[in-house]
Amino acid sequence: MSAATPHVTYVIDDLGHGGAQRQLYLTLRALSGAGEFSVISLSGVTEPYATRIGALGVRVAAIPRRSGFDAARAMALATMLRRLNTGIVHAMLESADAYAFIAARLVRIPCVLSLRSDRLQTTGVRTPVLAWMMRGVPGVTVNSEAGREHLLQRVGVRANRVTLVPNIVDVPTAVRDTTGVQPVIGAVGRLVEMKRFDILLDTLPAVRSAVPGARIVLVGDGPARQGLENLARREGMAGAVQFTGEVDDAGAYLSTFACLVIASTHEGLPNAALEALARGVPVVTVAAGDLPRIVTEGVTGVVARDASPQAMSDAIIRALTSSTLRASAASEGPRLMRERHAPELARQALLTLYSHLG
Repeated sequence: MSAATPHVTYVIDDLGHGGAQRQLYLTLRALSGAGEFSVISLSGVTEPYATRIGALGVRVAAIPRRSGFDAARAMALATMLRRLNTGIVHAMLESADAYAFIAARLVRIPCVLSLRSDRLQTTGVRTPVLAWMMRGVPGVTVNSEAGREHLLQRVGVRANRVTLVPNIVDVPTAVRDTTGVQPVIGAVGRLVEMKRFDILLDTLPAVRSAVPGARIVLVGDGPARQGLENLARREGMAGAVQFTGEVDDAGAYLSTFACLVIASTHEGLPNAALEALARGVPVVTVAAGDLPRIVTEGVTGVVARDASPQAMSDAIIRALTSSTLRASAASEGPRLMRERHAPELARQALLTLYSHLG
């Protein structure tokens, strides 16, 4: 990006713990030295990532959330974009998409929206409205081929306006030692219904029958936590399920997992899967989003035949009992992540997009 390229301002729902927030930080780190960037959070929840992004020399501001759609917040965003002398605004997450679209129209600058799943996840009237917005901007970024196909086939966005920006993952230099790995079944993410952590808990009795001592560690927090804790107690498995709550860095937990499980039936390309493979941890999943592109049966993980507890428990048992899979994932997972999710790939995709818009 040349010095003449406009200032790019990223707009995101909040800067708390989350996959999109981590990707924004990693993206800005990858773009270091390539131009001028700033970040606006549409919430007063700004940590831990405001501090991390600020340490990169990027200005961070916040517009606190009130309730529902807030026209005043859209006006405040437009005012802030103008004050920052923003040349391009790039939204992250679907609420930010709507506010950035409106604010960009008010200040008459190019707007880039984003889709970070394999489909629009809004409900009611918001879905056709957001689809209309995506058709009306010069650029939309996606982090998966499944998301790209959704925009082209279901939303009607023109192909030349969709840019695939691969998620960035840091790959440790140390090779995973697969000897003596304990049967810890891990899951990482916000504890919400769509992630279907309940299916994972339902697998535990069958898994423990085949692999005594197997236990589950759920890394994250969210509104579904109480229901999941109740389910673990009803199953008589409360002692074999650990809820970590919100954590600053899931990497320390990932390194202890025998496998990572993703049970949600729709995904783009979740960070947890990438970070697990970067550490050589096999992934157990269903064929959702772009997961089959990185989870190869018997090589980097196991793809369950469906999302039922029976199918998922069978897949988890295979992952826990196959020393061949553990050894393969330890070498192939990091190699795949270096090849497909290096910071330079995201940097080049974004710089090309911004140069066309600027």
